[in-house]
Amino acid sequence: MSPHQQLRSLHRQLGRAAKVVPRIKRETWQAEWVAELSHAYAQDPAAAAELAQGLVPDAIMMRRIHLQHRVEAIDWRSPEFCLRILLGAFAALAAGGLVQPHFRNAVFSSWGLITFAWFFTLAILTVPSTVVVSRFSAHDAYEGEAASMRQRAGRWYFLGAKLLLLVMSVYLLAVHLTLPLVHLIGRSANGLLIPCGLVFNVIVIGWAFNDQRERCPTCMRLLRSPARMGPPSWSLLDSNATEEMCDRGHGLLHQPEWQTSWCQNARWLQLDGTWRELFRP
Repeated sequence: MSPHQQLRSLHRQLGRAAKVVPRIKRETWQAEWVAELSHAYAQDPAAAAELAQGLVPDAIMMRRIHLQHRVEAIDWRSPEFCLRILLGAFAALAAGGLVQPHFRNAVFSSWGLITFAWFFTLAILTVPSTVVVSRFSAHDAYEGEAASMRQRAGRWYFLGAKLLLLVMSVYLLAVHLTLPLVHLIGRSANGLLIPCGLVFNVIVIGWAFNDQRERCPTCMRLLRSPARMGPPSWSLLDSNATEEMCDRGHGLLHQPEWQTSWCQNARWLQLDGTWRELFRP
């Protein structure tokens, strides 16, 4: 291979590998490799060819590090991320169904509107029983006086948005599951949406309230770092509970193992602003 052909080969290899590197670091990465390959080629062209074999592995490593940093930058505990995930699930179910004529007929027909009304009614009727079973109303984190009116409104807005997206998503999921039965038993398969609604609504509404209990009442972020408080032998009328904290320093949540363990319901300990300097922003 002539020197001119070898240089063209090195240039093509560098160009192909550079497409793998993230765009924000591509120019710097190319400049560094051009300098290294030029120096190696000036010393020994064969050494430059061997060095060029590391172009693709190095580019892949740069891409992996970039993706890792992007994943670490995602705020998994934020309420916005939770709503984006639920909205994405609803959009995926809707987009996957609207391309099917039978799905559109099942959803937008008069019978489909009736079943949706029943489905939504079952969801509304499921809420009071779920609140009682989950003891959400007894959760004193939502009864404290430290929260402002805006924060309290934000809590209920977040909970309402979660419930709405969940109910609409499981309705579309139920339509997807019952749609194949239309070919077997006809339009009466839409009636199966009612029992599906009963089961699905109990599951997703229960999850929504449990998720709400596991969040800071001030910023609605998921709590972290669960720690045991007291040994199991202290379960009877003593402090056997789990403590979780808000990573913004707003407070601590104490979850008793049983109603006889230290306190009957979960307790929220609000921390003042001086504690927030100890937590990451």
